[in-house]
Amino acid sequence: MFTGIIKTIGKVKSIEEIQNDIHLAISYQSNFDLELGDSICVNGACLTVFKFTADTLEFHLSKETLSKIVPFKINQFVNLEESLRVGDKVGGHFVFGHVDSQAVLVDIKKESNCEIWNLQIPESFQKFIASKGSISLNGVSLTINSVKKNIFTVNLIPHTIDHTVFKHNKINDHLNFEIDMLARYALNG
Repeated sequence: MFTGIIKTIGKVKSIEEIQNDIHLAISYQSNFDLELGDSICVNGACLTVFKFTADTLEFHLSKETLSKIVPFKINQFVNLEESLRVGDKVGGHFVFGHVDSQAVLVDIKKESNCEIWNLQIPESFQKFIASKGSISLNGVSLTINSVKKNIFTVNLIPHTIDHTVFKHNKINDHLNFEIDMLARYALNG
């Protein structure tokens, strides 16, 4: 489990296809307290570390994971967050790293030093999106400003833009999203 507060940005070093899966290596600079088998949130997806060095993390991504996430590319920047530990501060909301699908960035408006993003999601998820609810986009915990059918808006403050990969996004980009777990269980419970 994660908080949606990004700790560092990594960069995809290599992608090796292994049958229907991939082996992913990401370079990073952080003081993560890692052990083999730990979970790291990579652009919103909970991935298990199977090998690491002081500056590289390696993951094995299954066919199921690959079917949900936006495909990785060499030299792509990615958001990274170490898993939540008992007693840690929860600055965002509970993010599980279980990517539901992909959102499409349909509009960006500058407002002061902030950016207002409009994102479109598949209609099957619109019932889980509520104004002032939470959503995870590429692993970042955000508050939904408004909703109109399957398009919702979020407000990105300068700190969020500067400390995540959002500074590289543009219109028509796809982002991993995870609906808020509370909304999922409230509607399906």
